[in-house]
Order: sequence, then C-alpha cells, then structure tokens
Amino acid sequence: MQRPFRLALVAAALLALGACGSTPPARFYSLEAVPAALAPASDAGALAVDVGPVVLSKGLDRAQMVTRLGPNEVALHDYSRWADPLEDNVARVLAEDLSVALGSQRVGLVPGIETREDSWRVTVQVLRFEAGADGRSLLVARWRLFKPGALTPHVTRKSASSTALPTDDAAGIASALSTDLDALAREIAAELLAGR
Repeated sequence: MQRPFRLALVAAALLALGACGSTPPARFYSLEAVPAALAPASDAGALAVDVGPVVLSKGLDRAQMVTRLGPNEVALHDYSRWADPLEDNVARVLAEDLSVALGSQRVGLVPGIETREDSWRVTVQVLRFEAGADGRSLLVARWRLFKPGALTPHVTRKSASSTALPTDDAAGIASALSTDLDALAREIAAELLAGR
C-alpha cells in the first residue's frame, strides 16, 4: 500500500517539474526607424534639432509590452518584452525618423549627444503607447517645439497616431508603434520646416 502511494507522489512531483519547464521563454522586440535607405545623403543648410527629453508616463516605461483591454484595464505581456529601456528606444527612433523627415543629419538627443550648435529643440511626453484589443496601436504624445535659444515654446501640440497591427503578435505591435513614431516625427518636421 505504501509503494503505490510513493509512486503517485513521485509522479506528481515529475508532473509539477514538467509544468515548470513548460514556461515559454521571453522574446525581445525593438522599435525601428524608417529604413536607412531613405536617410538623406546630404544635409547642406538643413535644420539642427535637439530631441529631448523624451519622457514616458510611468505606467508605460516598463519592459513588458502593454495591451489596453478597456478604458481602465491593461494587460502586460509577461513574455513579450522590449529589448532596450523603452524611453531610450522611443527617443532614439524618434530622432532617427526626424532626421529622415527633415533631410538632416544634424539631429541629436538630449540628454546625450547634442548637436552643440544653434539648434531647435523638441521635448516629448508620451501619454499612450500601446496596442488595443481592436488590433490597432495607439501613440498619444504632447510635444513642444523651441526656437534656438528660446526658453518658452514656439509650438505646443498634442498628437495621436493609430496603425493597424500588421500581424496579431508582439512583432506586429512593435512594427505598428514604430509606424506611429514615424508619423509623429513627420508632424514635428512639418512644424519645424514651417517655422524656420
């Protein structure tokens, strides 16, 4: 009688160990700028711009991707994570996209490698940066544009962009949010070019 009990206990322990071993591995994703092939070959006379600081709302600045399930509910993707700190990744991609949109290599990051010249400056606060249960991404950001040397903003805007996820997975979320960042960069670039 004792032997069957021991066998059942061993079998239960093996099943428990097997369940622990079936946890899916974490996968890592990165935002990407528009293709480098579109980058300008020359930037003679182009605008100089410093991007930053770029700040994400605290609930967004995390390793896990976020999906909004409803007005007051979000889900965290425990096994779909950003490869880099999200705030840094957003700032880098936004600066790269802005460089392409302006046709200028004179775009730097603050804090970081500033252009160190008479530059425009754009600050960004990211309010929403997520996928939705509707299969679309959403970027909502408040941004300010400062003329060279100015302490008060030349322009203050709130922008929103939404893109259909190309695939129904984490790679699709990263791709759609990258597209939204490019849309934001183009909107900022249009304002810069109009105000120069």
